[in-house]
Amino acid sequence: MACPGCFRAAKKRGQAPLPEGPAGASHNGASPLFLDDTFCGRCRKHLFDGKKVPRVLPFSRPAYNAAKLAVTPGRMSISGIQTKISLVLKDSQLEMVDSGGRYILKPIPLGTFQRLNVLPINEHLTMQIARQVFDIEVAENALVAFTEGEPAYLVRRFDVQADGTKRLQEDFAQVGKRSEETHGKTYKYDFSYEGIGDLIRQHVAACAVDLERYFTLVVFNYLVNNGDAHVKNFSLIRSEDTEEYRFAPAYDLLNTRLHLPTETRTALDLFKDDFTTESYKANAFYAYDDFAVFAQKLDLVERRYKRILQSFVDSKDAVFSLIDRSILPDDCKQLYKEHVQDSVKALSYSYAGSR
Repeated sequence: MACPGCFRAAKKRGQAPLPEGPAGASHNGASPLFLDDTFCGRCRKHLFDGKKVPRVLPFSRPAYNAAKLAVTPGRMSISGIQTKISLVLKDSQLEMVDSGGRYILKPIPLGTFQRLNVLPINEHLTMQIARQVFDIEVAENALVAFTEGEPAYLVRRFDVQADGTKRLQEDFAQVGKRSEETHGKTYKYDFSYEGIGDLIRQHVAACAVDLERYFTLVVFNYLVNNGDAHVKNFSLIRSEDTEEYRFAPAYDLLNTRLHLPTETRTALDLFKDDFTTESYKANAFYAYDDFAVFAQKLDLVERRYKRILQSFVDSKDAVFSLIDRSILPDDCKQLYKEHVQDSVKALSYSYAGSR
């Protein structure tokens, strides 16, 4: 038994596991979800302000589907991917609302991608790897379940305050004034990570600190094979006290290659203006030299970016350990590890011999 927020072993024993499917198979093909029915103290504090909230939601997946259809009748489609709905916490229970909740619930999506039955587990695991292994600030999150046992991913919104008011948050499509109308249907992907760095310099007062945080997140996405880390999946958020912007906590982190095997490790080019390193010209994949040059273009201190890059190589065993502790099926665990291993190998390689 483990906490459904952070995987840490429970202090209390005896809670029932999440219900399994027919003939002993786990629901939707995932591995048996032997998670505690309640969260550990740390997760209760950060997710629910200390309230004791059960892991099992007070509604079913069909009830979710009906509520979602009522909220977005004109935009629902059978091929939709990663639908979500807003939740509020009321009397220690999470309830669905049309809008304005402090939580977002993302169930198993419909679609034709592979292994979609484990997508909520994948996202939760990847967010936990970011926080627990690499100390990346992420939105608070957990794995919960509908009444019939199907897993769903829960995330607490960092832009909604206790009184319901919203802090100003802008993703980098908004910051860069990019939209489908102005830049075409692929506007989220027709940009570069270096370009996002330029926008951080322009809009963040303490940009040196946040550029390092941003660099770490870009390398992390490469490590876990998140090929959907586009411009809308990075944000700035404004402080209510100082009214200054800072780099927002990470969100929407997952290994996309579990679901789309041909996915690239990065959603955007590292560099703007079609720049490529000698390493990339020779090998056609990003490696140590590319990220070192990227760090230099972000004006990071050499000894600091080298230490960050080394940490991604040195932490492979810690990443593997967390993958093993997760509730991914064994075949998905193995694939996830192989993807990470490939990235570690690339991050260990220097064409220029500078590592």
